Amino acid sequence: MAQLLGYRNMTSDYQYHSNWIRITRPVTLTASIMPVTAGTLLASQIVEFSLLRFVVLLVTSVLIQAAVNMLNDYFDFMKGQEEGKWHDKSLSAPFLTPQYRQVPYVSIVLVSVVSILTLWLAAESSFWIIPLGVTGLVLGYCYSAGQRSLSSLGLGEVAAAVCLGPLPLIIAMLVQGAPAGWGILMFPVPFSLLMATMVLTNNIRDIEKDSSTRRTVAIRIGREKAIYLLAAILILTYIGSLLVYASVWVLLSLPVAIALIRRFYQPDGQNHMGLAALHHAVHSLVIILAIML
Repeated sequence: MAQLLGYRNMTSDYQYHSNWIRITRPVTLTASIMPVTAGTLLASQIVEFSLLRFVVLLVTSVLIQAAVNMLNDYFDFMKGQEEGKWHDKSLSAPFLTPQYRQVPYVSIVLVSVVSILTLWLAAESSFWIIPLGVTGLVLGYCYSAGQRSLSSLGLGEVAAAVCLGPLPLIIAMLVQGAPAGWGILMFPVPFSLLMATMVLTNNIRDIEKDSSTRRTVAIRIGREKAIYLLAAILILTYIGSLLVYASVWVLLSLPVAIALIRRFYQPDGQNHMGLAALHHAVHSLVIILAIML
């Protein structure tokens, strides 16, 4: 049934080129860990901190992002992308290697676990986290599923900025018992911009690969303008962080941001995503330290 949401009929059985850990894209999981941590720390300044609720929410956030990451690879391959990540099924390490047909079922299990944990968190804190969580799940699924997925329409940066910016941070504050209000909407701004830089970096790198199946922002405006846009979003990230968190500590991650832009102009031009993920982690960590101090 899942094949009805893609572009081609899968006539063979395939397996992933690595293990179950790799298919969850662990280097990107800071995208859910950091805003949840920041939101929890912000809430702890005005309400009593609950370690148990924080840990459960952290596990929930990581599991749902892992499920979305797996489905992203699943649907991309179904649409004729990520050919190098999947190959015909062999007998090597069958239990450690993700089989293509297993991915939807594993994702469903993860979503089921997340749903149970979310219901418990809602009962312990605020039921507003349920619609917020469902919104994030739907956006994450629609990011890659279907012939008119959000990523194929050039809305990948926006979807990621919402899913891994305001949603996890606001949910984290509500889980701790912080009162809801318009004022909390400013805190996720840097995290949203950071996510937009990660997705845009990925799309710039994959312009040639994506050109046959997607119309990403990078494809629509071209590589050079996309790099300029990336630089502009990075600048906005630092302006937003300085204004919202009022700490010059955020400038400590600036060398990584500069290295990311420079990498696109270097002859080898490799490891863009590694630098984008590192910048997200370092900048987010500095924000967290600023909140703590």
